[in-house]
Order: sequence, then structure tokens, then C-alpha cells
Amino acid sequence: MRVNDGREVIFFIDTGGSEVALDTEFAKELGLPQFGEGQGTFSGGEHAAVQQSRIDSFTIGDWTIKNLPVVSLALRQLSEGLGVKRIDGCIGTNLLYHFLATLDFPNGELVLRRKTAKNLKQFAAESSGKSVAVPFWIASDHFMVGWGRVESLPPALLFVDTGLAGAGAKLAEPVIKEAGIKLEEDRAFEGAGAGGKLKIVPYTVRRLSFGDIREDNVAGLYDGPFPWENTFGFHLAGMVGHDFFKPYAATFDFERMRIFLRKKL
Repeated sequence: MRVNDGREVIFFIDTGGSEVALDTEFAKELGLPQFGEGQGTFSGGEHAAVQQSRIDSFTIGDWTIKNLPVVSLALRQLSEGLGVKRIDGCIGTNLLYHFLATLDFPNGELVLRRKTAKNLKQFAAESSGKSVAVPFWIASDHFMVGWGRVESLPPALLFVDTGLAGAGAKLAEPVIKEAGIKLEEDRAFEGAGAGGKLKIVPYTVRRLSFGDIREDNVAGLYDGPFPWENTFGFHLAGMVGHDFFKPYAATFDFERMRIFLRKKL
């Protein structure tokens, strides 16, 4: 990926985020203008400053996007947890929305196609009988929400956060307790979120479903209050994260509001 002056940069893809985001120090290196500052809510309910800005150009693969609104926040502190030397930014849902986008986790690829009737029809034909479609809708400006199930509890709403690294689930504390999930305090460690340092406690979800997709013994993490549990006027049981989707190519169809999951064998 390249930003403004053509330098190559490292971004991660985070459907839990909205706009394209740049690390604060990287934004300073680019000399970007600032149009204001707000406060974002992140893991564990932590808050951090978020600056509004824009970049002249953003090149990803064969696509170049001009005059793109961005935000900046402290992202490089996430680098170690993501297993890379340095993170410069992330791609959020609001950019993916403009494409028929596939996150092919097994092959490590992001495929962006024009969101045309022809491409949608072709994809539908190619995926017929090979993918599982999970309906979703968007809460607020970017939260992709769909029905899932935790253990043997009744169906509940979960949101898709591919930026949740090192785990396949992050559940609200009441859901953890109701499902009888044990927090493994003896394995707790310190991690970093966009809002700062966090105590992270692992656990295992014996059965986790999203739509008709089910995975067993899914790694989960608890890092404090789940800040979006009751934010949108309905109850969110938690999120499904990166590790849940690792066996799949996930295609986001924002026209028909479906996530197509195809397992790679």
C-alpha cells in the first residue's frame, strides 16, 4: 500500500473500525492537516483522542483513491500484538463498503472488485453451493451485526471485528457468566489496545456460531467491559474476531447485506 508520497506502508484490515486510520506519528511524518479532534472508544472501554484529516491519495493494489478522509490515532503500539515490526494504519469498513470485498484469510489476500451488477451476479454464480451466506446489517456507521450463538445460549447478536487479533471472540461479561465460561486468570497477560495498556484474560468458547457457521473451542479474550453491549438500543453479546474467520474467505456484499464464508480446505 502507498500513501501520498508513494512510500510503502503496512496496514491491517479492521472491520471493527470505520474510516481509514493512520498512526498519529505517521500522520505527523506526512504533514497532514488536522480538521478537529474527537474521542474514540476502544477495547476495554478505554478512550483515546482521534484526529480528523485527509490524504491526497491512497493506493492499494491496482486501486488509487483520491482525497480520502482519514482519522489518526496511536496505532503503532498495536504492532507487537499483530506480529509485525510496525503498523502504519488500518483499513476500516467504510472503505470496504465501496467494493465487493473479499478477505481471503488462508491465502492472505484482500480482493477488491467493483460493486457492479455484473460482478455481483458473477460472484453469486461462483459462490453458489460453495459458501455460507450470513445476513447482516450495519449499526451506527460501520458495525456489521449478525445473528450468532454462544455455547448453548439462545441466539444473540454479534458484530464482526477482523481486527480482533489473537482471538476468535470477545464476549460481554454477562454472556461469559451465563454461558459458564471460565476466565483463565493464571494465563492473564498485558496487551495493548488503541486506548492504551490492558490486562487480557484468555478463555475458550466451546461452541461459537455465526449464522450457520460453527467453530468449536474458539479462543476468546476478556479485557474489561464490552463498551458496545447496549450502545445501539439492542443487546450485543460480543464480537467474532480474526481467529474465527481464519479458515475462510469472507466476502462482504454490501448491496444484499450478506457475508459469504467459504472454507478453504
